Amino acid sequence: MSMKLFILGLLMEKDQHPYEIRQTIKQRNWNISFKLRDGSLYYAVDQLRNDGLIEAIEVIPVPGDSRPDKTVYRITEQGKAEFMDLMVHQMEQQSYPQHPIFAALPFIQYADARTVEALVEKHLEACACRIERLQTVLDVKRSLLPSGATHLIEGMKTFSVAERLWLENLLRDAKSDRLNAGSGIDCQGGSPEPD
Repeated sequence: MSMKLFILGLLMEKDQHPYEIRQTIKQRNWNISFKLRDGSLYYAVDQLRNDGLIEAIEVIPVPGDSRPDKTVYRITEQGKAEFMDLMVHQMEQQSYPQHPIFAALPFIQYADARTVEALVEKHLEACACRIERLQTVLDVKRSLLPSGATHLIEGMKTFSVAERLWLENLLRDAKSDRLNAGSGIDCQGGSPEPD
């Protein structure tokens, strides 16, 4: 996900300083779904400014020697065109669900069964917490969120519910030792000889 898309999109709503953008991202719970780091936010703001996509319109002094002033930015006409390009590019991308466990599953029969069980339980607990958190956001903020943000959170919740069902099946197989059953493939990668 492009940090530049987030910044330009939020500046389409209103002029803001980077800290305000950061707070909006957190208030809308986008940090739950997207890996957005503060350092990348400020770096992207600098790039957007240098490329003429946003411009400083006001500097708000902040009391205290150690705190920098807050620079309020607005999106330029060139920035609005870039925003549309980024939006289209993002929506054109095709995706296939990925999960950290996927890469380990082809080799799961070689792993310690109890370790696998504990790790799947950990993922399942995190998934359940995410579903609960997303539902709370919908319950509390639905009427305050833009329609697109509501669809985002509902989509994240729907994917998480599907993930929970998959993890529950995986945990059931882990507990019954079905994950540790051999594959019938010999070490050379061929199929076993028929009896």
